[in-house]
Amino acid sequence: MENRAGKGDSAQHRAYERIRGDLLAGEFEPGGKLRIEDICERYGVGASPAREALSRLSESGLIVALPQRGYRVAAVSGEEYADLVEMRLRLEPDALRRSIARADIDWEANVAAAGQRLGGAAAQRLTREGAADGPRMWAEADRGFHTALISNCGSPWLLKFCRTVHEQTARYHRSRILEGIAPATQTADEHAALMRAAFDRDADRAADLLDAHIRNVADRIDGALARTESAA
Repeated sequence: MENRAGKGDSAQHRAYERIRGDLLAGEFEPGGKLRIEDICERYGVGASPAREALSRLSESGLIVALPQRGYRVAAVSGEEYADLVEMRLRLEPDALRRSIARADIDWEANVAAAGQRLGGAAAQRLTREGAADGPRMWAEADRGFHTALISNCGSPWLLKFCRTVHEQTARYHRSRILEGIAPATQTADEHAALMRAAFDRDADRAADLLDAHIRNVADRIDGALARTESAA
């Protein structure tokens, strides 16, 4: 019985991680219905692990459970995005200040490694060979870089809140209807300046740069959302 439970838990966890990754990568249309049979076929899992995975994902807000009607991908809206951006601006600069205040060699090495991965993913994103997987790799590396910057803040709850809000905004950054609006070179320059300030232990400048970076990306998303909503 324990072996069966273990296998079931493993299948459910794999399904959860794969569906979650695809949601964050914008592989599903916002507001689209998620049919159990389609999920089973797409991810090669049974109905029970699929249902458990979708139930867990509904708790994260990435999908919405509809009573007696299954699940839908969470919709996108300008109002929700503005709320998410406000929360990022409240949480992440503070977490970055705390990380820099506690800075050590291990944290700096972690940030440097994340920055290197992000640079490699950005280069891949711009090549013909990386056209298919490049945007997804870059999005994952971008989340990793931002997570590394604040990872030393010393507050598990602050990290959890930052991660949750960042994942929700990632849906907007990678949504198919908003794809391709963030200029890679501008974003790369902002990331590089942010990392330099962090390594200089200049918490005020780093926090200001992070604030500006979040706002710059938000301005581009806002414009795309306004065009999308007006065309609907």
